[in-house]
Amino acid sequence: MKQKKAWSFFQSLGKAFMYPIALLSVCGMMLGLGSGLASEEMAKLIPVLGYPVVKSFLDFIVSLGLFAFVNLPVLFAIAIPLGLLKEKEDKAYGAFSGLVGFMAMHLGTNFYLKSHGLLVPTDQMSTHGQTIILGIQSYNTSVLGGIVAGLMVFAMYKRIVNLRIPESLGFYSGPRLVPIITLVVMSVFGIIIPFVWPPFFNMFMLIGHWISTSGPVGYFFYAVAERVTIPFGLNHLVTSVFRFTPIGGSAIINGEEYYGTLNMFMAYVKENAVIPLDLAGKMEQGKLMIQYGLAGAALAMYQTAHVQNRKAIKALLISAVLTVIIGGVSEPIEFLFLFVSPVLFVFHAFMNGFANMFLPYLGVKMGFTGDLIQFISFGVLRGARTGWPVAVCVEIAYFFIYYMVFKWAILKYNLMTVGREDSDMVPSATTADVITPTVQPVANRNTDASTAENMITALGGKENIISLDNCVTRLRLTIKDIEAIDEAAIKKQGGIAIVKLDKNTLQVIIGTKVIALRKDMDKCMGLC
Repeated sequence: MKQKKAWSFFQSLGKAFMYPIALLSVCGMMLGLGSGLASEEMAKLIPVLGYPVVKSFLDFIVSLGLFAFVNLPVLFAIAIPLGLLKEKEDKAYGAFSGLVGFMAMHLGTNFYLKSHGLLVPTDQMSTHGQTIILGIQSYNTSVLGGIVAGLMVFAMYKRIVNLRIPESLGFYSGPRLVPIITLVVMSVFGIIIPFVWPPFFNMFMLIGHWISTSGPVGYFFYAVAERVTIPFGLNHLVTSVFRFTPIGGSAIINGEEYYGTLNMFMAYVKENAVIPLDLAGKMEQGKLMIQYGLAGAALAMYQTAHVQNRKAIKALLISAVLTVIIGGVSEPIEFLFLFVSPVLFVFHAFMNGFANMFLPYLGVKMGFTGDLIQFISFGVLRGARTGWPVAVCVEIAYFFIYYMVFKWAILKYNLMTVGREDSDMVPSATTADVITPTVQPVANRNTDASTAENMITALGGKENIISLDNCVTRLRLTIKDIEAIDEAAIKKQGGIAIVKLDKNTLQVIIGTKVIALRKDMDKCMGLC
């Protein structure tokens, strides 16, 4: 039971991380486009970009792009209670309390530093680990501080809401009491931070230093870890630790200290500077390579499918390829072969790590390029110095390597990839008695009310669904009786794969249309 709760918590936490990460993605593209187009090199190629009005507009775009990165810690403090709490009222008060708690925490730290004469002048803050956070000078706990504040508010929320107080103070009871107590508790916690943060920070820096100094080996295993956690929906937890905390490293750029790979990268982009090799090795550059590799795998699956099935699976494969290249979402293709041949997924994870390891040494320093738009923003527009021409050559090579390996493996071992089944549906196959996949050769991609109703019925009906949630590509469910679900019907309504985590916890891989489907299902179940 404890393992089940822990599993559910970490999955929900990963989803909560997606709130600020989604904003970061857009802000990052704005920052990359703005800084790239505002460079002197681009102005020489396209003279209109040098006009004062155009230049001012591009500077404004850069300023908008910086918003998420400047305020990232507080965004996490707000997003975690918002994502982890279930009821709408709880989400609203929890998010508000997250903001209150985050500010109170740094006010407490500021009080201690000030009363003990430890506040340093502005020009010395970066060397003493201090910064200005929402107008408060405090220790630069970065995103980690926001995560801790958000988790503490979430942990306290239900206890505070259920507190019984005198009737004369009834107005302050329930959810209204949460931000009040949070203010007091988090301010006291902030006073404790100066005692625990320095040694904790030094430990993080040692870990980050080990990863950085391990060079190619560290780059390889980080990228492999990011990929192998995808089947369990925990990959965002792996990447977030590197992107936003000192484990990803630190750098002083233009007199200001930044922690985490993504924060450092965006600071370099703002300065229109090329990132160093060490940072490039931790920037998940291999993901762009495997995206084009997956396109090759999709072609191999299409060509090895039975001729009579090719027309039926064409739309599914084309949609999945566009999703991975343009949107950077790889699960729709990965789940088409993950459970059919785990060895191919191991090959896929290895190729991700291999690309991440050797690309920086080929001069590829594009950085955060998870999709086509980011590739253009952070690679092409910032010039050949980022190594994007080399990256294109590697992408082409990966396309053909994946194509040949997948086609050979499918034909050699008669793998039942999409379109090769003897019947319309593929029987479930069990992996380690925990994960049970089903692969869908023909998917109905509509997300109208009838699809939602049919999906609810396929899941055993409304009464069988205890809780319903979603992440970027999958439905996350807790159900009463897993034997009551109809896997064939789930596949007919767009389920690419079914992942059974235990007797009551289920995931249905849908793809990027999962949000629309989830909303329609909520309406059908009377939840909104």
